[in-house]
Amino acid sequence: MLEFFEFWRMLPFGIIIASIAMFFGLGGGVLWMPVLLMTTDLDPKNAVVCTLIIQFFGQLSASYSNHQADLIDWQLVFLLLPVGIPAVVIGGVFSFLLHPVWIELFLGLTIFFIAYVFLRGDDFFVTGSDKADLEAARQGRFITILGSILTGFLGIGVGDWLVPFFNMRCKLAMVRSVSTSIALMMVLSLTALSVHILFGQSIEWRIIIPGAVGVLLGAQVGARLLRRVPETHFKEFFVLMLVFIATHVTFNAL
Repeated sequence: MLEFFEFWRMLPFGIIIASIAMFFGLGGGVLWMPVLLMTTDLDPKNAVVCTLIIQFFGQLSASYSNHQADLIDWQLVFLLLPVGIPAVVIGGVFSFLLHPVWIELFLGLTIFFIAYVFLRGDDFFVTGSDKADLEAARQGRFITILGSILTGFLGIGVGDWLVPFFNMRCKLAMVRSVSTSIALMMVLSLTALSVHILFGQSIEWRIIIPGAVGVLLGAQVGARLLRRVPETHFKEFFVLMLVFIATHVTFNAL
């Protein structure tokens, strides 16, 4: 019992991280992985499992809220799942086979790459519409494949890659891009979790339970902010969040 309460701090972490992740459409793993590695004694592989479970609860909560508000383009989700699910399985196999130190290394490198892509100065915001251009989505399925591999390998979500792709290339409104990305990540996170459990990774409920409770609360906060903040502010928020993530991971790695 005392061991459980030692991790009470995962509750406020869950609220803050889920609010941020659901608001920006980011995979919560890019925040959860550094937090878990810095504040607990978890092995990187176990941290991946905890990250997947915790963020799944947040994605499920936010997807329910977004579905009720009719913000999810389910056609786009179902179009990308057939390529995303196999890629998640491949990423899970990588995570199982490679030494844990590679998980931390690739996590840092991935965040730096994401920061580079979105901080190089391109204006990725477009107004968009209520329905995505499905032909453009078919042409960009490799983005889903790459992001899904990282979900299985590092526990990070594909929203970091898909939100600007949905908005820029598929011409989907930013609020809908974020909501659709979260729904897709929900299914991919569950798939990745299943792979890790099949490989025998343990589940640290002492960390997951308070984290998941915080995530369920934070996801609702983030989903509601998503519908209240003007879309024209999304680029600035998105870029600032990537700077924060890159800085945090770099500091943690030193």
